[in-house]
Amino acid sequence: MPLIILTGYPCSGLSYRAKQLAALLETTQDELFASTETTAALKSKFKVHIVPSHDSSHPRTVYDHARTEKEARGVAYARAKRVLTRDSIVILDGMNYIKGWRYQLWCEAKAANTTCCVVRSTLPIERVEGSMANQSHIQVHVGTPIDQCVANNNRRLNRQSTSQPEPQPQPLASDSAPSPDLNQPTPSYPDTEEPYPPELLDNLIFRYEEPSTHSRWDKPLFTVPWDDPAPPVADIFHALTGVAISPAEPNPAISSLTESLASSTLSSAASVTTARTGFTRAGGTGSNRPRIIPHQATVQAAPSDPTALNTMEKRTTAVVNAIRAFTQATPSAEVALAQSDDPNGISIPVPDAETKVFVPAHVAATGTTDELAGAGGVLAAPKLQRLRRQWISLNRRYVGHGHGAMQGGLAADQIGDAFVRFLNSTFGNERD
Repeated sequence: MPLIILTGYPCSGLSYRAKQLAALLETTQDELFASTETTAALKSKFKVHIVPSHDSSHPRTVYDHARTEKEARGVAYARAKRVLTRDSIVILDGMNYIKGWRYQLWCEAKAANTTCCVVRSTLPIERVEGSMANQSHIQVHVGTPIDQCVANNNRRLNRQSTSQPEPQPQPLASDSAPSPDLNQPTPSYPDTEEPYPPELLDNLIFRYEEPSTHSRWDKPLFTVPWDDPAPPVADIFHALTGVAISPAEPNPAISSLTESLASSTLSSAASVTTARTGFTRAGGTGSNRPRIIPHQATVQAAPSDPTALNTMEKRTTAVVNAIRAFTQATPSAEVALAQSDDPNGISIPVPDAETKVFVPAHVAATGTTDELAGAGGVLAAPKLQRLRRQWISLNRRYVGHGHGAMQGGLAADQIGDAFVRFLNSTFGNERD
């Protein structure tokens, strides 16, 4: 269930790269499964999904208003989340230019316990930055100069004004860019995307937030320049699945991008070369896919017990009622101390608790009145109710089964003893 986030300027060839990357991932998996030695690393083939950010209901003009743009992002988020399963690779097509939006996708990938990357389209020379260890997503930045983006948009505007289809499929690279000369030619796709209004295009380029390797949700980051014939599919596949693959015999026509990525990202573990496919699998027997460690922001809280607070109210009320019954049977503190089995104070047995309520002798004897439940008495009803409400407000979060229940949680049979310990601590500190 890996997630690939495309990011870049508008009209930078993002949709082309999405289709190209999906086709290359399918080809890579077919070649891997052609060899029986690679089935230990991958149990089954991943189904590749492309999730677009625009459709007929959400055209590119949604970026004119914050409300419509938010609705379009919500639709793309729901579509990506729906297909983000254990046996799929999701490619989120679109600018994804807001760093907060990329952080939300990163959290969703971590919540799904899957890998993720960012693929970036821009001019910088760097190819990949940051470690791939324990990453929940991958970003691929499609690198295209601003002038080229404007030219692409103008060509779409001219096509729209003439209302005529393109005579031939438009490749991603410009006429001056090198043509890929690979063993398997890169597919070419017709440019059928809708143009942006010129003012909106300039606005979106100005609003674009560059991905940074200083942000954990923007790495591992892959940069794909405009004139590169294909994205580094071998290294992207390695970051997503942990299965390291590389050509057995280097092809001089392959872009230096793949070579630099392979030298910096492939595992240093021993590798086994397969004779049939010409690919190398790191580790020899299994996958080196990074282990995703979820954190509190992405871990779904355990369901709360709807009767937890009611149980707390009943058990603490039963303790208070038992104390009041004792004070009614033995109202005098002097008589209670004389009849007590413990010479150090008054012991009161209460239900649902193994510990007895204990009032030290010096506290009971030095009260403002000899009546335990009288006005100002140590066991007066208003005082007991105030202590009960105080204890409930302090411990109600630990009775439910949310994040707090993982550490120091209270079970229903522990409520009585915990409340009695609180009362004994309060009574013992009154005259110390």
